[in-house]
Formats: sequence, C-alpha cells, structure tokens
Amino acid sequence: MRKAILLGAILLPATMLLAQGSAQPLDVKTGVWEVSMTTTINGAENPQTRTYKSCLKKEDLNKYPFVDPEKRCSYTVVSSTGTTMEAHGTCQPGSEGAKADFTMRLDALDTENVKGKGQLALAVAGRTINGVYAATAKWIADTCPAGMR
Repeated sequence: MRKAILLGAILLPATMLLAQGSAQPLDVKTGVWEVSMTTTINGAENPQTRTYKSCLKKEDLNKYPFVDPEKRCSYTVVSSTGTTMEAHGTCQPGSEGAKADFTMRLDALDTENVKGKGQLALAVAGRTINGVYAATAKWIADTCPAGMR
C-alpha cells in the first residue's frame, strides 16, 4: 500500500509537468492587436463594449495574449493548443475590495483573427453579480509602439 502511495506521489507531479510541457501557444502573429469585448451583466439592460489595443510579444505567446493595459488583472492558462486557449483570470476594478473572476475560451480563426467567450463573476459590497462576455481580436501591425503593453 505504501509503495502505491509513493508511486502516486511521484507520478502525479511528473504527469502535471508533462501536461504543462505539452501546452502550445496560440498560433497567432505577434504585434499590435485590436480587441473588442462586449460584457453583458445579468439583470442589466444594455451590454457594454470596450475596445483597446494590446501588444503581443514573442516572449508572451505562452501567456494569455490580449491583456487590457488599463486593467489590473492576472491570468492563468489552463490549456492551450495552436487554435484554442482556455484561461482563468482575476481583475481588481477601481472600487475598493471589488474583484472580478472569469473564465474564457479563445479560438484562433487564423493567425490574424481570434474570437473569445466566457463567464464572469463580479464581487462587490458583499454581492456577486454574474455575466458573460464575447470578444474579437484582430491583428493590426507587426511592431508595437514604444511603451505599449
């Protein structure tokens, strides 16, 4: 019995390392991307759309690619292939103590176009508000301007 537990303790981390090593970045171009995200909060009448530009560098291809430079967010890639990425994220909006958790799936339609969708939960003032969002990202330039994230 102890040998089985020991073997499991050794194989589980090895399996996790192999799984992480098999993750592939999305097969998309680096450079400037224009991202348009529409968020619909349950119970709200009108969806909100935000468009921003994001700089994707070669060294960032294994991370969530379309970071909004005006948001304080962290991302964890759960799985990724050349055409699909699933990730979790957390943002700290401007309100003190507010937190947004979300899950997302990105699909690379080709090297210059990506579509995404996901769910979010916004916790503020002891309440949780749920919603969904949809996004499109379009590659627009090879080189990012100086200072662009």
